[in-house]
Amino acid sequence: PLSLLQCVESCPIYKLPNTFTPNGDGANDLFIPLENRFVNSVDFKVFNRWGNLVFETTDPEILWSGMTNDGKEVTPGTYYYTCKIFETSSEVKSLELDFFSGNLQLFR
Repeated sequence: PLSLLQCVESCPIYKLPNTFTPNGDGANDLFIPLENRFVNSVDFKVFNRWGNLVFETTDPEILWSGMTNDGKEVTPGTYYYTCKIFETSSEVKSLELDFFSGNLQLFR
């Protein structure tokens, strides 16, 4: 079947994992996108179970190491995130493409 989606300039794709293990073993130590194509910036925020913001970034590669923005290590557990993704097109400087949210599990 044919898709109704038509990409004129690019077809942005952005997929996030649901778990990572920032334990310093060199494997899966950073929370990064599984796939990132044609996304120029994000508004990514991570909240703890009490709703407190623990991390935020606009870098589409995220590169979260399990530390708060002020340099403290977060405890293992489940965290809630929100993410707006943006692309830059020839017609609009920055265009919000999508908003999604979910849970991620941090293991140490």
